[in-house]
Amino acid sequence: MKENRLYLIILALALVVPALGVVITGFMHGGHSVDFQAILTTWMRMVPFLLLFLIHNYLVAPLLVNRNKTAVYVLLAILLFAAFVVSQLAAPEGPPGGMMPPEPDFDVDFGPAPEDMTSWRPMHPAAMRVLMGLMVVGANLAIKYYFKGEEEKDRLHELERENLRYKLEYLRYQINPHFFMNTLNNIHALVDIDPEKAKGSIVELSKLMRHVLYDSDKPTIPLSQELDFMDNYISLMRLRYPESVRIEYQRPQSAEGVEVPPMSFATFAENAFKHGASYQNDCFIRISVSLEDDKVVFKCVNSRPAAGVQVAENEGIGIKNVKRRFELLYGPHYLLHVDDRADVYDIVVALPQKPDSK
Repeated sequence: MKENRLYLIILALALVVPALGVVITGFMHGGHSVDFQAILTTWMRMVPFLLLFLIHNYLVAPLLVNRNKTAVYVLLAILLFAAFVVSQLAAPEGPPGGMMPPEPDFDVDFGPAPEDMTSWRPMHPAAMRVLMGLMVVGANLAIKYYFKGEEEKDRLHELERENLRYKLEYLRYQINPHFFMNTLNNIHALVDIDPEKAKGSIVELSKLMRHVLYDSDKPTIPLSQELDFMDNYISLMRLRYPESVRIEYQRPQSAEGVEVPPMSFATFAENAFKHGASYQNDCFIRISVSLEDDKVVFKCVNSRPAAGVQVAENEGIGIKNVKRRFELLYGPHYLLHVDDRADVYDIVVALPQKPDSK
């Protein structure tokens, strides 16, 4: 625990520094050996402060910091500090910790003292020890509140990560059924037109389902897996539509180390086929994925042969949920631009190549 490690460091310094002070003072005054008795005496004078810290840190302070029992803490803190004050008033006279050097054995005439210094008197050693005890208690509380705040921050961040995970899971389970509902509708329409193509569509659909079941259970997946999914989906669409639907698709040959949210681009492609393909009119769908600088850029342009037809309110649920996932994963560090014209629907998506690169 970081808090306990800090206390150990402070304790080590509290033992080493006074001991060094005793050694240095002894050599400055002509000593030729280490006065271990003086060091031991110095450490013994620190025992009351150590006891004050231990009792306050492990028994009293948690009542205030962890349990918010202010009244109980104040009562016990007063009793504890009163006992400490009594022990210090009853202790032998001398500077706290034995840090002060002995009086010099030579006289030096510094001249008359300034008028404002003539009434100055050094603090009584017992009062100094009481003041130091008060500083120990105050520093202990400050440290505990600091680490309590850090723990709260870590807990909040963990809750935010968990909340993000649950939100992403919720959106994923919304996107996938919506996507497959439309795909099954496509196959249903194909059964009456060309049963052989319908059989091939079922094979392609099984590949898509395998991806959803085994590859899309994480916030992000390798771009290569998403592109393979796109390959299977576009192959499925080519089976359904006639040659009058011009389908263009470009993808990068290599996408090593790049990650994207699953079902991201496929959802936009599905929307393009749904609203841009027609059996009666010539139309086009152009889809491309490229790596530009540190971004993954997806572009999808489709004609709108059924321009002017009223679109159902719930048909954009897949795109809305993908956009929401982008916001959760990338914050403001992504681009989603839509150019919605009467005859053409053009969408551009730019994502960081990794979520942690935002």
